[in-house]
Amino acid sequence: SFLSERRLREMAYRQAGEEDELDNLSDTCELDMPDRRELDDAVLEMLGIRSKAQRQQMIDELYDYLRNFFEQIRQKEEKAIANKKKGKKQSAMRPNEIAAMVYEEIAEKHGRLLRRYYPEFIDKSKPFDTYDIPSEGDPVPFRDLFKSQGVQFRKGKKAHIAFIKTANPAQADLIILVVKSGLRGLIRIPHEEEECFNILKEYENFVKFRDERIRELIGERTADEAFQDKIYDALMPLLIYGKR
Repeated sequence: SFLSERRLREMAYRQAGEEDELDNLSDTCELDMPDRRELDDAVLEMLGIRSKAQRQQMIDELYDYLRNFFEQIRQKEEKAIANKKKGKKQSAMRPNEIAAMVYEEIAEKHGRLLRRYYPEFIDKSKPFDTYDIPSEGDPVPFRDLFKSQGVQFRKGKKAHIAFIKTANPAQADLIILVVKSGLRGLIRIPHEEEECFNILKEYENFVKFRDERIRELIGERTADEAFQDKIYDALMPLLIYGKR
């Protein structure tokens, strides 16, 4: 083997708390054997490399490459083993339990993801309108020939739940974004169209960044996509309304 017995067993021994036992294992591998070097030297000489110094340099470079190559493979194997064990452990946990773990990591290391639409993105010194968003229904934009605009809330393709009329199209677009980001209930929306556009762009960029990073953090804990979605659904209320 191109890795020593000690290196191959290192992970298992450390996990078992038996690090001291590693000293009893050989830390040499095939690349450390004199007969292996002699054989490779003879092969290079047969291939026409007459200079012994040149052959030794070539062998040293080859052995360094092989050591690094197989060390990287071993590290990947160890990481895969650790992830598999971690996955088995967490697969026995419920989505809300893992969501709580992800939330704690976010609060500790990724505080930027905890920014909220209000008050972080709203300028309270500027005029705003407050809309009462229904607790259910998918938001879709509505505009008609009479220059009326707003947001319809539907359940399925036909069931109409509610309609919110807005002062301008930008308000409707911002309401849809805010609702899709997870917010419901009373929501403040800037009254001026230009201010709506500015917040729409800023908040849209934040939501995209937040969701991508959250998906990454969840993906580190399970590869099951259906389970990932359940964790995501359990995590979002924590991010939006805070942990209670």
